[in-house]
Amino acid sequence: MSRAALIALIDGPLATDTPGLTARNDLCRIHPRAAESPAALHASHIAAAIRVNAPEAQILGFSIFPGRLSTQLTTVAEALLRAAESEAEIVHCSFGHAGASPMLAEAVTAVLEAGKLLVASAPARGTPVYPAGCTGVLSVQGDARCAPGQWSLLNLPGARFGACPGGAGVPVRGASLAAAHFTGLLARACAKGGIEKMLQTPAFTGRERIGAGGPNAA
Repeated sequence: MSRAALIALIDGPLATDTPGLTARNDLCRIHPRAAESPAALHASHIAAAIRVNAPEAQILGFSIFPGRLSTQLTTVAEALLRAAESEAEIVHCSFGHAGASPMLAEAVTAVLEAGKLLVASAPARGTPVYPAGCTGVLSVQGDARCAPGQWSLLNLPGARFGACPGGAGVPVRGASLAAAHFTGLLARACAKGGIEKMLQTPAFTGRERIGAGGPNAA
């Protein structure tokens, strides 16, 4: 019998009626109109994308964005440490800091040593971001070849995996949404006890190549 996975979502403030939300922990002073903010919009779309592939998944929210999509590194580290101490099996981060930090690395290590999976978004271009760039983190970027229920094994310097980045006109898309789709796939596999099996069956392998005819498998 399958069981619902618990995911620690580190993001903006989730509405109390968010499907699957078990609790919300605000680690920053939330803006009075946060419900209408970019942070709340981002968090709601990330939570929804996770549940596309794992509709029974439960979400433990950690709010680190008060209104805008910006926060302090100390807040991120605190959220990771709190997630490490929680009962969540997967910790999700659809954001990235430009620079590596011993504080962030220690918090990531705490999550991994607690036996949890840590998923983080990684941009398709540019320098590595963190926590995606930390050792042991499941880093994910957008891969246009993938439908919401698919993922790719990229093994690129900036990202190990790829997943569906969403379509045109979607308010939140790219690596943030791709990581959420991947977390949902992990949650579904976790509920069925088959994460190792899932990670052996990517829909695509190798870098995405986009030419005149559109996305093609490498």
